[in-house]
Amino acid sequence: MRSSLLLLLTVFIFSASTFATQPKDDKKKTDEELSSEITPVYTEGIAYSLPRTALIVNVKVQKTSFFAGPYAPFAQKYLGMSNVKTKNEDTWNLIGFSIENYTEADPASYFKANGTIASQISLLSNGIISTIRAKENGTSSELIIGSDYFTSNEAQTEDFTDLASDDFYDIIVDPETGKESTLYKSLEDKAREAADYLIRLRKKRAYTILDPSDVIPEDGLGYKVFVKEAKRLEKEYISLFKGKTSQSKHKFSFLFVPGENDVKNEILFRFSDEKGLLPKTDISGKPILLELVKDKNAYRTAIQLKESENPNAGESGIYYRIPVSAEISISYGLNELYKGRVLLPQFGIVAPVPENFLNGNYSIKFNTETGTLKEVKEL
Repeated sequence: MRSSLLLLLTVFIFSASTFATQPKDDKKKTDEELSSEITPVYTEGIAYSLPRTALIVNVKVQKTSFFAGPYAPFAQKYLGMSNVKTKNEDTWNLIGFSIENYTEADPASYFKANGTIASQISLLSNGIISTIRAKENGTSSELIIGSDYFTSNEAQTEDFTDLASDDFYDIIVDPETGKESTLYKSLEDKAREAADYLIRLRKKRAYTILDPSDVIPEDGLGYKVFVKEAKRLEKEYISLFKGKTSQSKHKFSFLFVPGENDVKNEILFRFSDEKGLLPKTDISGKPILLELVKDKNAYRTAIQLKESENPNAGESGIYYRIPVSAEISISYGLNELYKGRVLLPQFGIVAPVPENFLNGNYSIKFNTETGTLKEVKEL
């Protein structure tokens, strides 16, 4: 019995001495350590997108409209003019291309930020990631881009001043009753009178220039005025037979959104010399083709740089792009109309942001047009 009491007393003393060796604030430190070791579990994250580049292809065209003169059928007969056009016609010419960039959220590159980092990212209004622990550094584009076509088939006309030298009608008087009636001249009659007047005008101008008997004012002003007016009238009379031509320039914009792969023989729109720009479905025009070919060397390098030795890479769900340039060309038949280079984020590689940059000690800014890392700064 005595030995049992001695054993219990020994155990009690050992336990008391062990408890006494703990620091007074040991319990508090343990709570803090436990708190720091507990990682909150987030069942939801913040969705964001990386940007992609769309292309706005601006096309400049020139329209030449010809309006046949009202006396065109009689040009050969009365003025000796051959091959005079008798019908209105339009002719279109491509005169220039230019390319602009348009940034939008890439639906093929949506991601979800996980963990505490989700509460520290900043997005543009279109969902593109902008910053982490930093002031927002960009604005989203709110452009409305579309395509239109100048394909009106309505008949266009041009007013011609009828400058026949005589009246356009004759007054016929009935000798028995004295009653007057109007007899309108035919189109050929008016054409003949206009041709006669044109010939007389030319002769008069020639006589004025060549005939020594004509007295020219000392200041020469009256002579200059006459020659200028005679040339204007001659031009007007000739247009009654040869017709008139007018030109106008137009600009059209087409939106094309490349994917992740090369683009070959993409029909941007169709074109006709007679009708101008046409939808790609209108086979009456020839196709205007667009091609995009990514820089293969840059792409292979980007793939190599994407590799990470960190097994936890991408755990936080934060990604950026390594963009790649592409050769762009626009052709019409065998003719290359435009050639250049363009930086396309979607042609490149998506890589995870290094996890050590996301531990709360760094602020990050993204390029909101390309998705690359613009700035990483230690806080």
